[in-house]
Amino acid sequence: MKTIFSHLFDCLSISLFNCFQKPCILAADFSVQLKLYVQYWQRASLEEYYLPDPRYEKKISASIASGLNRERRLIFPSFIRSPDSFSNYATFDLFPSIKGWNRSPTMIIVHGLLSLSLKGYKKWIHWLNEQGWNGVLMHLPYHFQRKSPSLLFSARCVQPNLVHTMETLRQSVMDLYTFTRGLRRVGSPLIAGWGISYGAWTISQLCSFDDTLHKLILVEPLLHVHYVIWQSPAGKEIRKKLTRLGITPSETYPHLRLACPSLSKPKLDGQDILIVGGLYDKISPPWILKEIKEKWKVDHLFFFPVGHLNNTLTSKSFKLALECWKDDFSLSHD
Repeated sequence: MKTIFSHLFDCLSISLFNCFQKPCILAADFSVQLKLYVQYWQRASLEEYYLPDPRYEKKISASIASGLNRERRLIFPSFIRSPDSFSNYATFDLFPSIKGWNRSPTMIIVHGLLSLSLKGYKKWIHWLNEQGWNGVLMHLPYHFQRKSPSLLFSARCVQPNLVHTMETLRQSVMDLYTFTRGLRRVGSPLIAGWGISYGAWTISQLCSFDDTLHKLILVEPLLHVHYVIWQSPAGKEIRKKLTRLGITPSETYPHLRLACPSLSKPKLDGQDILIVGGLYDKISPPWILKEIKEKWKVDHLFFFPVGHLNNTLTSKSFKLALECWKDDFSLSHD
């Protein structure tokens, strides 16, 4: 019965996501725009693609460091400017432990696409506080405080306009990178990242060029972007709009080296990476995660009988982290 419900819920959610893509109208010359974008970045390294201007980084990270002990929500201007003014300010909710930012480990939680509420995430942040960890909740572009108040949620992070999709990913990664620089300034002893779906994509991309995070928890991560767009059921409407303009996978593939976690490798040891997936996941299927396990030499990979959208893997991932990294959780109480 649970299996049937999981399949039905996934089908409904995926259909809803595809419906949200229908209003997106691509310009008649979008294929040219995409080609120019890919060409512009064709020789760039991951660092050149994702690192903000050093002057911006220095100024904003200093502001973050000074605000960590004074604020409960940090807001700062994104280096990447999007068409939507609401999304141009990075937002991080702060939940410090009793010992504070420079004496306790910190877990940064990055939610998934189309998340409706932060309530469930906050529950686990409070659990982390009880374990002696600081907690941070990142608001992704076009979600929560980074969207128009008139919208319940927005599907604009991922859409047929792949240039916009890639620039939104860059914005997400740069915002996260800049925040971690603030944590490093205050002397955080250990920084971990937890991400689900799109949030896991964001964190994985950060780790592909930066070694700030010491632990990585990925729940149903979007790691094979080519598959998500061109083969998964979630990319149906996106594919339809792209092929209508004559855009093929061969035209998007060259850029994936800068956007697809499966084509790079995190700057962490495999023993410090935990991946949790669903056996019935059609967006991030088991075969992809198994291939990633081999490529990244991941020590901890677990599957459960659920689809991509569910409310069970969050709790299981944190409990597994406690089992896999007992020493790190015990250190937080020292």
